[in-house]
Amino acid sequence: MTISSDIKTAIEKNMELMINQTRAYLPFLKVAFPAVRDISELTFNMMVGNALTVFISQFAMRMQSPSEGDFAEFGKIVEPYRSKVKEMF
Repeated sequence: MTISSDIKTAIEKNMELMINQTRAYLPFLKVAFPAVRDISELTFNMMVGNALTVFISQFAMRMQSPSEGDFAEFGKIVEPYRSKVKEMF
């Protein structure tokens, strides 16, 4: 099963919102987590965790459960955002 376009759009909008919020909080992130070696990876992982809740809730609102293929597609949707986050740091 492929993810419907409205669920994909919700995930992408969520990731874009978090990219914009990350830009606003960059100075804080660099000061708050001095011991983290790769803060871009930490930030990306937190963003994916948040996007995963959007993904799951979108399916729940439709009274559906995501399949293994849906989770794989979710990974493909969020992966390009890794490079966008790296560019900020």
